[in-house]
Amino acid sequence: MALSGLSRSSRNRAQAAVIALVTALVLGSCGGGGGGGSAPGPIATPSPTPTPTPTPTTACSGTNLLDIVAASSDQTGGGLVAANTIDDNLDSTSRWSAPGVPAALTLDLGSQHLIREVGIAFHLGNQRTLSFTLEASNDGTNFASLQGVTQSSGDTLSFERFDVTDTSARFLRISGTATSDGSPFSIVEAAVFGCSENPTPVTAASLDTSIFGLNPNVAPGQNFELIDWALDTPAVDPGDGFAQRTQEGELANFSDQYFFTAADGGMVFRSTIGGATTSANSTFTRSELREMLRRGDRSISTRGVNRNNWVLGYQPDPGVAIGGRGGVLKGTLAINHVSVAGSNSHIGRMVFGQIHASSDEPIRLYYKKFPSNTRGYIYFAHEIRGGDDIYFMVVGPEITDRDRSPIDQTDPFNGIALDELFSYEITNEGARIDVIIRRGDQDGEIIGHNFVDMSVENSGYDTTDEWNYFKAGVYTQNNTGDAADFDMATFYRLSNTHN
Repeated sequence: MALSGLSRSSRNRAQAAVIALVTALVLGSCGGGGGGGSAPGPIATPSPTPTPTPTPTTACSGTNLLDIVAASSDQTGGGLVAANTIDDNLDSTSRWSAPGVPAALTLDLGSQHLIREVGIAFHLGNQRTLSFTLEASNDGTNFASLQGVTQSSGDTLSFERFDVTDTSARFLRISGTATSDGSPFSIVEAAVFGCSENPTPVTAASLDTSIFGLNPNVAPGQNFELIDWALDTPAVDPGDGFAQRTQEGELANFSDQYFFTAADGGMVFRSTIGGATTSANSTFTRSELREMLRRGDRSISTRGVNRNNWVLGYQPDPGVAIGGRGGVLKGTLAINHVSVAGSNSHIGRMVFGQIHASSDEPIRLYYKKFPSNTRGYIYFAHEIRGGDDIYFMVVGPEITDRDRSPIDQTDPFNGIALDELFSYEITNEGARIDVIIRRGDQDGEIIGHNFVDMSVENSGYDTTDEWNYFKAGVYTQNNTGDAADFDMATFYRLSNTHN
């Protein structure tokens, strides 16, 4: 039974049903005696026939988000069960909770994988610390320590990543030992990162875009609230010769060849390699929205520390009115086309989400696909203020040199295909910027996560004179191909929020 096109939660249910059916058939044929099947996790069947041990996975590379087929625990409180930790839901109402400690959560990967990192989103993870240990096992019974007692940071609701010694195992156990506030030990979502030999390429399930309820017969501004966005396109502004900007308040009925409504009502951004750029210092074209928190109040300047822009969560109070502190940018989209010619570093490369500061970019979220590949990979760049970029993979091959933009030409088995619907979340809280990628809509399977801690990197944005804004759309990152070639993406959801 092929399950690769389903979400993780759907695969869990489907796999459980298949295992239950096989077990029932085997037991029935044996008159109720011991069978050769086993349920996922450490739950044993009567007098089981030993299952051959899989060949340990050691010869692989990458830090991909591994599929977890089942979760179990030794205790549960308030109906908050272990399965909530693998349901792709980061809402705190969907969590596992243990009334006392020690308390153990066991994750079953279905087969042996090379475990390299563990990700845990703790309940109230930005308000308290939790202590725990990590162990691994091949049989679900005999566990070996991966990491002794460890304490969470207490500064994020997103996944905290814990690097462990590369270990081949099927089961991972997280054992809670204490909480700083004495309340129950609770985990919202758990993740395991690593690799396996010869992974099966992902086949994405199609999604009917009519569920978004968008009208194909109106301009994008009639389907999406764009009062707090301005638009830059490759069209030439006759006034200054640079990219044409359409201000917030003017987008309600605007459309052109670079920004228009798709046949299914989606909001299309199209950027040709040839065209106008936003300034003399910019070398790439774009069809891209620029956040404008002033919402049409032209008495507020576009630039500066003011109510049009916002500050990062770890910046000191600037002492003036601002548009917000920290924030979340969410988008659901399909990338329809990327450039097909140019240098290896430029071809098929575009940006679809950003946090932009006054001069630098705390994050640029990239998609890159080579013409011969079926899928593309997703990574982000973090620019040190006044310095260089460092790169982080989210979905795709491992980055071995984070000072260089990745140009791996391997077809990523877990990547995103053209015209495939996916969702992203860029979240700034405190000094962290987290990126989460989901397959499908915004409640879909989480397939990638990474983050940058600006305090750890000494990024330099923690000053009172810095200001930021989100960007979303298509920012072409190829100036070496044919001028008529283009990048194009269709958005079905877009939201920006701040504290």
